[in-house]
Amino acid sequence: MTRKELIKVLAEKQGITQITAEQFLDAVKSIIVAELTAGKEVNLGSDLGIFKPVTRTGVIPSTYTRYNTKSVKFSISAPFKTSLNS
Repeated sequence: MTRKELIKVLAEKQGITQITAEQFLDAVKSIIVAELTAGKEVNLGSDLGIFKPVTRTGVIPSTYTRYNTKSVKFSISAPFKTSLNS
């Protein structure tokens, strides 16, 4: 599913315009990014999962220089996983 398809389906299901659905999706994304940037977890409830900020350490092979990079881990909830596998 593409972003455009998601916006269209969201608008249809909620009875709102696609512009409003896009604004909603952008707002949710910006909230999640702000919280992860601040080093906080974003828990979307037991019916979806948790976004967790993580720091990964890498090594540049030619110089053996270590560096840290930020990343995000998404842990799917057990009920959501069960619904996908049924």
